[in-house]
Parts: sequence; C-alpha cells; structure tokens
Amino acid sequence: MGGVLTALAFPPWSMPWLAPIGVAALVVAVTGRSVVVGGAAGGVFGLVFFGTTLWWLSESIAVAAWGALTLVQAAWLVLAGSAMTLVRNLPGWPAWMALVWTTVETMRSSVPWGGMPWGRLGYTAVDVPWGAFLAIGGVAGAGALVVLMGASAAGVASAVAERRTALRLTRPVIATGSVAVVGMWLLLGAGSVGGRLGVEETGVARVAVVQGGVPGDGTQVSANHRRVTLNQLTQTRELLTARSSSAPALDFVLWPENATAVDPTRDSQARAVISSAVAEVGAPVLLGAIVDSSSPSLALNQSIVWTASGPEDRYTKQHLVPFGEYVPLRPLAELVSSRVADIERDMISGGAAQPLTVAGLRVAAALCFDVAYDDVVRSQVKQGVDLVTVQTSNAMFLGTAQLEQQWVITRARAAEVGRSVVVSSINGLSGAIGPDGRVIEQLPSRESTSSLVEVPMATGMSIAVRFGPWPGRVAGLLTVVAVAAAVRRQRWDSSGASRSPGSWDDASGAGPPNCAVCR
Repeated sequence: MGGVLTALAFPPWSMPWLAPIGVAALVVAVTGRSVVVGGAAGGVFGLVFFGTTLWWLSESIAVAAWGALTLVQAAWLVLAGSAMTLVRNLPGWPAWMALVWTTVETMRSSVPWGGMPWGRLGYTAVDVPWGAFLAIGGVAGAGALVVLMGASAAGVASAVAERRTALRLTRPVIATGSVAVVGMWLLLGAGSVGGRLGVEETGVARVAVVQGGVPGDGTQVSANHRRVTLNQLTQTRELLTARSSSAPALDFVLWPENATAVDPTRDSQARAVISSAVAEVGAPVLLGAIVDSSSPSLALNQSIVWTASGPEDRYTKQHLVPFGEYVPLRPLAELVSSRVADIERDMISGGAAQPLTVAGLRVAAALCFDVAYDDVVRSQVKQGVDLVTVQTSNAMFLGTAQLEQQWVITRARAAEVGRSVVVSSINGLSGAIGPDGRVIEQLPSRESTSSLVEVPMATGMSIAVRFGPWPGRVAGLLTVVAVAAAVRRQRWDSSGASRSPGSWDDASGAGPPNCAVCR
C-alpha cells in the first residue's frame, strides 16, 4: 500500500499529498520487525513504487529493461528498510529515518553507471506547502522532510492504535507538532525567492522556445533528423511572422537537444539551416547537437551557442543515459532490447559545467537527463547565472509518463536554485518555469509549435545552492552513526535478555532494588 500511495504522488497522477502517507505505511510495516523482515518490506515497497513510476520504460523501450531497472532500484530500498528497522528503536527515530532515506536516495543516484535519480521524494514537493523547503534544503532536504512527516504521522497512528497513555503519546505528538510548526514557518516566513534566501530578481529575459516536432509517429528522431532540423527553422520563422513588429527584441532562440543529429561544424547542410535562423532572427540560437569526437566510435552531446560569427560557447552533457546514450555490457544489452543496435556510437560526458554566455546573459545549461542530478544546474548557478535552460529530446518516451515526470523534476530544480528555467523539447514538453517552480507556460506535446516567453532573471544564491551537496553528505555520515548506535543497542538488549539468572545478584534474576542497570 505504501508503494502504491507514494507512486501516486508522481505523474501521471500527481497527488503529492500522498507521499508522506505512503512513507508512513512503510514505517508501520517495518516497526517491530527484524532487520531481515524490514528489508523485505522495503524491497516490496520498492518493487511496487518503482514498478509503477518507471512503467514508461516498458512502453517505450522493453519490458525487460523496465523489470531490470525496477529490480536494481528496489534493491536499494531493501537496504533502506533494514536500516529503518534498526533506527526505529532510537530516540527521535522519525528524524533518523529521514536521514536513512536521504542517504539511500543519494547512493542510488550515483550507483551503478552514474545512478538513477528518478523517483526522489523531493521532486514531489511542488504545489504543496512544503515546496518552499526546496530553496532551503534542495531536493534532498525536501525529500527528507516528506519522510519526517510520514514517519511522525506513523508514530502518532501507532500510538493511538496501541491505546497508549496520554503521557506516552506526548513524544510523537510533539514531534508531529514540531514538523507542522517548521512547515508553517517555511510557508509563511520564507518563500522560494526573495532577499531572505539571498535571491533577487534583476529583470526579464525574452526567449523564443522552439518545439519543432518529429514526423510520423513522433518517436523516430534519427531516421528523420534532417526534417527535424528543418522543423526548428520553420517554427522559428512562424514565430517571427506572428510576432508584432513593435515587440521588444529577443534575447535568444532556444532549440532542443538533438536539433541536429549531425555535427553542424562539419555538416554544411545543418550549418546552413542554423545560420539562416540566426540571420533571420537577429539573435543567437542555443541549440542541441550531436558533435563528432576525435574517435569515430565516440560522440558528444552538446549545447552550442550559435551567433552570426558561428559556434561559440558550448556545454557538453555530463550525465549520460546508460543503455541510451552509451551501452555498458553491450552484448547482454542487445539481447534485452533491439533498440540498443540503434546506438552505434557511445557518447562521452563533459567535464565540470561552466555557464554559457548568450547575448550577454549568463545561462546555466542542462541537457535532458542532466536536470535530474543535483550538481549540473547547482554548480553553474553558484558561478552566477541569470536563468537556466533545459534542452531535451525524449521523443522515444512520447505518450508515456516520462515527459510529465521530467517536467516536475525541472520545476523542483527551478525552485531549488531560485532561477527561471526555459525548456525546449523536440516534441514535448516545452515551456517556461518561474524561479519559484510555478509554470509560466507549457506547450502541448506532439505538436510542432513555438512560443515567445518572458521570464524573470535573478541573481544571488538560494540557501540550497549555498549548502550544495552537504545535506546528502551529512545525512550519510549521521546515518552511519545512527545505524551503528542501533546495532550496539540491539546487541546490548540481546545480551541483557540472555544473561543467566545468577549473573545478576540473586537466583530470581530480578536484580537488587537499587540496580541502575536493571532499571
């Protein structure tokens, strides 16, 4: 039940209020259990949760791929369930459970093959009161808050169910009350953007968002890559035609990832299309392109600033999709899905991200899967940026929940860093998101369309950006301490229970009245 309720917090259902309730169900399931049974409970939760939220893999790639990824992610929750069972016996256990969950989310977002951050609870913290915490604790902190609320609620429910006395009920009530007070403070006193969080709006950027579309059923980008590139130009021209002559000048045009599937610095046809767009618009085009590497078997996925002078600043995608953009264990992967054969060249990731300069603006760039990771956008915002762009080509997931899930992730990221995010997808979802995570504009998927969006620019750093990766690191350290303390306490209790009667002071084993250890 916990797995189902937590999955319902994510798109396509989008009921974030259910996330703490789903966690509460898991907490009830592991309470009073052995470590093995607690781990099994976490595994069952994980199978249901990930099996539901990642179902789009079975629809778009292969059932085997969906099953394999679900099993790998559920294995992490076996670890979480075991650890939650242990720390359940510690004072202040709801907080320890929140730290355990955050630690496991951090680990599974890195291992294996770069990890899979999909399904982090912090992504659900949009359109709910605790969403303000994204700007303070980031995605990791917001997820920890969801677990803290759920665990506290489970403590109250268990106490009531067991008909405990009012005195013994006090602690969980206080814990839950404290969470409510903190939540109200965050809601009323903080806000996602403002001087208190160190972020201030500085003006407005005008960006042309282009969603060119893909011919046919919309999923075959490579087979129609020339047409896809021409579609970007066509939609850019239509936007210019519809635009009033008295409208303010554009800052730049945003084309999606894979706007050209061939290297535009070497391919004359792609270069001509891009140069035409720049000349007609009179502003730079920020486009996604597959760029050749020094090796014919490797490639780069880049975001390129193209001006009247040609290509200038570039960002190379950091977090590549395993089995999508490069193929580990290729012989085995080809047995799982025939689509692996379409990946003829493995992409290689870029180095540390640097903000792009586009028409005098400082822009943090992310390509598709990048936005699910904490480091890409956050590290660029720390260097000073006016806004964020996300370019994506998730056409193969068209008609699935993947598009909506990525959109929600992007909204959470905007609220975390306190910057507007402009999104260009090859055929959905494109649009603009404000620095507080609210949707400014969302274009319909599947369509060839474009829009001129005006988004607020900002300066400064949110508390979440200042903290950087430290919430996850501190959570990991404290989790190790908590689990070690729980194991030691469990051993102490077991050794006390197994003492022979004579080992105390009398034959009854009751111990002397003044025995502090016995009491």
